[in-house]
Amino acid sequence: MTFEDFFAFETLLLAILSGLSLGLAWSRKLLKDFIIMSVGFLGLTVPKVHIVWTGHIMTPWDEAMVLFGTVLIGFSLIRLSIWSLRDLEEAAFYDPLTGAYNRRFIIEYINEELRKSKRLKSEFSILLVDLNDFKKVNDRYGHEAGDRALKIVIRELRHALRDYDLIARWGGDEFLIVLPAEKGSEVLEVANRLVADFSVRYEDVTITLSVGYACFPQDADTLEKLIDIADERMYHSKKMYKEVRRHALDDKSKEEV
Repeated sequence: MTFEDFFAFETLLLAILSGLSLGLAWSRKLLKDFIIMSVGFLGLTVPKVHIVWTGHIMTPWDEAMVLFGTVLIGFSLIRLSIWSLRDLEEAAFYDPLTGAYNRRFIIEYINEELRKSKRLKSEFSILLVDLNDFKKVNDRYGHEAGDRALKIVIRELRHALRDYDLIARWGGDEFLIVLPAEKGSEVLEVANRLVADFSVRYEDVTITLSVGYACFPQDADTLEKLIDIADERMYHSKKMYKEVRRHALDDKSKEEV
């Protein structure tokens, strides 16, 4: 292969890369970054086309175009790398549906909180939250409606809690909340407030909460025991909700008769 053939091949390759970048620009969310990269490849391609077409050596204008293209490609690659790191962070830490923290992250966080609290002799609490009547949304309106309802629940939970309280999706319709520096004497008030006041309306379904709690160090000093105690208390909260609801339905039936 002669130098001229290699030069022409390199020019063709750059043109193809420029076209691929434009294609990715239309197919991906990172439209701006791929357009910048495409323009950068064009900046490298145009001077080479000019040299092949005219047979002249590279002019200062050609050199400036190459420099301009190189800077644009480097800039777009840096931005794409940052976006890739953000995607990896979101996959590692967050539930993709609700935007709450995921189970893996919250387990690591609680274990770290346990180590810190034991060392500093401080307190923290967790809440295990289950959604009442959420299944009705899925059954009546489909799973996409259920997904929308979950997002609404997370949004309203954030409003109901402090900015530094952590919310994680623990299971399908279960959430685990970490209350840093929350004393055992105060967490019951938070749990009761959520049970009494929290509700989300989706179409004709009202979603409420059953809440269990556990406190370090009063209740337990390991993650497994804290979860078990919170789960047991959440179960009792769920049982009470069903009893209250059953009695309300019985009273309503008697009134109609």
